[in-house]
Amino acid sequence: MIIRKLLSRFLAASCFVLLVACASTGEPSAVKTVETVEVINPDDPHEKFNRSVYGFNKGLDTYVSSPLVTVYQFILPDFVSSTVANFFTNLKEPRTVINDALQGKGTPVGDDFERFVINTLLGLGGLIDVASYAEIEYHEEDFSQTLAVWGVPRGEYLVIPALGPSSYRGIPGKIVDAASSPVSYLIWPIQVLDLLNARSNADQALTFIDEAAVDPYLFMRASYLQWRDYRITEGANAENAILLPELDESFDEEELDLLEEDLEIEL
Repeated sequence: MIIRKLLSRFLAASCFVLLVACASTGEPSAVKTVETVEVINPDDPHEKFNRSVYGFNKGLDTYVSSPLVTVYQFILPDFVSSTVANFFTNLKEPRTVINDALQGKGTPVGDDFERFVINTLLGLGGLIDVASYAEIEYHEEDFSQTLAVWGVPRGEYLVIPALGPSSYRGIPGKIVDAASSPVSYLIWPIQVLDLLNARSNADQALTFIDEAAVDPYLFMRASYLQWRDYRITEGANAENAILLPELDESFDEEELDLLEEDLEIEL
């Protein structure tokens, strides 16, 4: 019994000495702090700001644009909305012809000018897409694409309030496109109709992104950058395309094909 008591006292004293020694060194016993490193995407160094603007645009679309488009789609039958879409598509043709010329595209200049003349004269001001029946291919060019052809770098990704995704190069492109668009000089009801038409055309793509993408912001950014690169290079860099962020597994290939078609309309 005496030996057992002495042994237990010796062990207790040893533990006490070890605890004092650990405390005197000032070293933490078992707690380790883990430092988090923020990864900055080189294409999107302003992601925090862009996400805030994206959230603002999302709210604006949810409470203003989307309800108006729902009423627009309810009032107008499909064939009427298609006619409206043809009309505004035809009004883009002069801008496309000008940018074809600025980019030095000889054949497309003639084709796009021919489309505009045929649809304007034979298609009742562009309400009917007669040129497509004549198998004249539709192209769309803008000043941002022209700047890219001239060698102006894209710059960093930006989300513009009420306008959506863009880039440093896209800002002057949007300004020149707006100044060269006939819609800008028409009465405001027609301008509003143009906005409703554009938002209606993109409705399916936006709905898909919101429902399918794990992070809609990342999906929108990747989609925009990839599609703009595709448009500028005319598909030359398709093999080196950016991989889109993760999607919900419940969406299939057919829905992805529909999204691709919608992305061709407006992004």
